[in-house]
Amino acid sequence: MSEKPFWEGKTGKEMAGLHVKATWKNGTIATGVLNDTGDIDLGDHRSLYTSRGYDSSCDFKPMGDIQSIELLDDPKYKRIDNIENVQVGDIFVADDGNQYLIDAADKGDKAATFRAYLSYAGEMWLSNCAFAYALRPKPKLPDHDGLWLDKDDNMWTMRDGSVQCTCIRADNWNFIRAWFSPDSVQVLNSAPFRPAKVVEA
Repeated sequence: MSEKPFWEGKTGKEMAGLHVKATWKNGTIATGVLNDTGDIDLGDHRSLYTSRGYDSSCDFKPMGDIQSIELLDDPKYKRIDNIENVQVGDIFVADDGNQYLIDAADKGDKAATFRAYLSYAGEMWLSNCAFAYALRPKPKLPDHDGLWLDKDDNMWTMRDGSVQCTCIRADNWNFIRAWFSPDSVQVLNSAPFRPAKVVEA
């Protein structure tokens, strides 16, 4: 039995903001972000029709000449849909598809909470009304056996898929924490990691 498509049972509104790859039966391939009617948004009120739906409440159904629609997930970023969870360092994605790196926030301003610096325009406060979602870079975590340094230059050891914080005292290794999985809270709070380089004396 084949797995049902990711879009089955979803409305255009539920599909809005998703990054997809559409393949037509004639071989044409397009990638883009869906709008609330399930079409690829081209900006300037133009769309590439990918759904038979005509408004945001309609079920998403691909046009008859589309062979497949695949969800594209960027493994380097975590998507944040709630503006309340956005923070400095995230990427603000506006409803027109433009992206802005957030460099400051004013949580007291409910109209334009986040600021970005644009090389061509200087500082710009981003309208909350334009918020579609945000992207947060996923931190680099240990992914192979060996020695790793965390954001504070603490030494970690990875072995057989687990990591342990270590330190060197009096010319020997002292293990100061239990072994953790790489995606545990303790490890995530110490990210980003980088492999420790071996230095020969």
